[in-house]
Amino acid sequence: MAAITRSRQKLPNPSDAVAAEPPSVRFAETPAQPADSGPGTKSGKTRKAEGKKKVAIGTTIAKQLMKGGKRGQGQGDLRLEDLDEAVLKRKLETLETELADYKAKCERHKKENDWYREEIEACQRDTAEYISYLESKKSEKQSAIDQLIESSKLDLESFVAKKKAKEVENEAKMEDLRKQILDLEDKIDTKQQEVQSLSDVMSRRARHESDIAHLHKEMQEADHQHQIRVAELERTLLEERIKVQKETDAKIKEMESAAHEKAHKYLTTHISALDAENQRLSTQLRALITRTQDLLDQKHNLETQNIQLLRDSTVRQDMLNIRLQKVVQSEKRRERGRDKRKDLEKLERKRAMEKVVRMAAEREKMTERAGTRGVSAGAVLRTPSAGRPGEIAELIFTTEAKGKEGAIASLTIKDEDLDWSDAEDDEYL
Repeated sequence: MAAITRSRQKLPNPSDAVAAEPPSVRFAETPAQPADSGPGTKSGKTRKAEGKKKVAIGTTIAKQLMKGGKRGQGQGDLRLEDLDEAVLKRKLETLETELADYKAKCERHKKENDWYREEIEACQRDTAEYISYLESKKSEKQSAIDQLIESSKLDLESFVAKKKAKEVENEAKMEDLRKQILDLEDKIDTKQQEVQSLSDVMSRRARHESDIAHLHKEMQEADHQHQIRVAELERTLLEERIKVQKETDAKIKEMESAAHEKAHKYLTTHISALDAENQRLSTQLRALITRTQDLLDQKHNLETQNIQLLRDSTVRQDMLNIRLQKVVQSEKRRERGRDKRKDLEKLERKRAMEKVVRMAAEREKMTERAGTRGVSAGAVLRTPSAGRPGEIAELIFTTEAKGKEGAIASLTIKDEDLDWSDAEDDEYL
């Protein structure tokens, strides 16, 4: 029986190929990009991936900035000095390298699973081929047994046919002998009659009777020998048949026991190896499933964190918009307050000038009345003292009568009173 072998390639243990867990990274992990279908879609997908990476990095930075102002920075948090393009690029390259490693590991595990599946199928094919080989051998042995039985049957049938032919032949010979006996008996009767009639024939009769007795004896001996020979031949044929049948049965049993023992031994060894291999593959598959589930959970957590960061970024943007609106409204209120104060200052300056004009008019009137009454009026311009900052001069209106001088009014001139624009002058005039 030809040995059925198959070369097996020894692969490294998949559990040894699994790398250690990557360090904790605070950036949002970008999803794996599918394989590019062509140069036309590669640029668009690359730009989209870069955009997603930038959005994720920006969202993480905004989250870290919002958290950084309220509490101390923990291990792994972003700092202001870490917001460097080179640092971010290095972290991004690290994440991309880890992602590529995970992709390569997944591809390698997928190839190993495919190889194990092909190996199992090959083992199943080998088992089927071996079983078919055993069945073909069994059919060959059965056909040999059938041929031996058929040949024995043919030999027996030929022997029976020969026996029947021999019996027919002997029967024909016996019939001839009977006819001869009858003829001889007729002749004997005739001779006896003749002997009776003839005395000289008596001697011949005695001789013929002895001859007939001898012939009868020879015929009986021949028949007896024939019966003995036929019995011996039948016994010999039966013994040969039994012997051949026993030898055939012994050989068949020996071959069947050897074949069954060899097949059982091979199947037991092969099944044990397959069970061990299946157990190892099952253990590795469970480990890979657990690892894949952990990665999926990590991906789900990262996606949840990304969604939360996007929400936080949206809330932050909304808060910034609200604050900007409040700042704009406050600026508008301040602008209205400044305009109102300017209007009040303009009104006060206008009133002060009107007061000066009225006082000047009053002074002229007083001068006229004083001229008629012998009283003189005047105005004195004095500089303010050092303890009054912001004032330029003080205008005092005085009157003098009978050698006595008295102040009737005063006007203080400040810096802002002289800071008039041409438009204000035109408006006042």
